[in-house]
Amino acid sequence: MRAAVFICLSRLIFGKEVVTMLVRLYAGEIILGKIQIEDVPLGLRARVSAYLAEMGYTENEAGV
Repeated sequence: MRAAVFICLSRLIFGKEVVTMLVRLYAGEIILGKIQIEDVPLGLRARVSAYLAEMGYTENEAGV
């Protein structure tokens, strides 16, 4: 719940750039193995998965 509120407020205050940065941050953490896709907030999960696929990571490599 807190993550969803944070994402919404970030979008309103800072615009699209913050969401893009969060997607890259979560994707990097998944690649490094520090988190799983289930740890990503629901509002960003689809975008992070798409970003990982765009970068060439498969489900097994990225833990998606």
